[in-house]
Amino acid sequence: MDFNKIYKKLPLKIQNSETFIYYSIKFLKMLDKLKGKKESNSNQYMDFLLKYTNIETTGFLRDVQELSVEILRFIDNICRKYDLDYILCYGTLLGAVRHKGFIPWDEDLDIIMMRDDYNKLIKVIPEEINRIDYIKNNFGLTLLKNFNENLFEDINHIYTPVYGDYFFKNSDYKQRFLQFACLKPFVKIDIFPFDYVKEDCVKKYNNRYLSQKYYFMKLYQKTNFSFDEEFNKIFKKLGMSYEETSYIGEGIDCTQWDDFGAFKTEWLYPIKNIDFEGYSFKSPNNTHELLKFWYGDSYMNMPPDIQIHDFTGYNLLLFENDEEKLSIAFKETLNELKFINDNFNML
Repeated sequence: MDFNKIYKKLPLKIQNSETFIYYSIKFLKMLDKLKGKKESNSNQYMDFLLKYTNIETTGFLRDVQELSVEILRFIDNICRKYDLDYILCYGTLLGAVRHKGFIPWDEDLDIIMMRDDYNKLIKVIPEEINRIDYIKNNFGLTLLKNFNENLFEDINHIYTPVYGDYFFKNSDYKQRFLQFACLKPFVKIDIFPFDYVKEDCVKKYNNRYLSQKYYFMKLYQKTNFSFDEEFNKIFKKLGMSYEETSYIGEGIDCTQWDDFGAFKTEWLYPIKNIDFEGYSFKSPNNTHELLKFWYGDSYMNMPPDIQIHDFTGYNLLLFENDEEKLSIAFKETLNELKFINDNFNML
């Protein structure tokens, strides 16, 4: 059943009904359970190889990973300069714990920021990009005001025809959170906003978060969309808070379909450090509880499904399958960005 196609054929009044979205999602989850969808048993031999051997990544995938690390270092430098907190999250955090770096097949970097620091980063990052010519000319910063406009009007961004036609032909896949990317070769980092959830609203947040996020995504497509107005309505409705509480959850302008629910603030704070690809980055206070929360008790094992973003294939397309040119571009970009990061405070 392709719910998205069915949904788009419905009258607008029904499409905009939060109640309809809420019960539709509950129905789809029930169907998944009836179909017997569950975590499959991992192959014990593959689990052993994953945990106890050194799986080496090579080729263009490794180029993507190495450039990703330098992009993360650039964000880390900005956060340290302005005293902003973030943590590695999802597969990036899992890779740090299980491999002290990237999951061997991963080519994506994710970090979390609490709303207050996230908003501060949005204000200061354009200045940091514009003060370094190489970054200004070769990198993009994207945060959508709506599905047609980028918040940063005078900075390159990824939702242009050159990049959009490959990754984002369907407007449903345009993301609403902050993204920072090297444009050619194409490598990016996702920065997810998280919010506090009031203690007496955790159940409401857990039950209604996904439907409200889906509804919010649809509002983005309206020509008269106002982010602040619509965001604040749902923020209040879900019982979220700008003040610190005992629980934290994804912001409604976060990932596309994830629906993990709220988790304990003490799992995140106080923030610690963790080794990732030879550098020290910020990590949650209790990595074990968070990874178990996101991936289950067997998070150290081989996953039943592997998700690949295929940035490698996309970069080959950008360079018209000229592997030599792509290889040179990776090396030159990596050297430039590494120099910037090593000398960040002196530039």
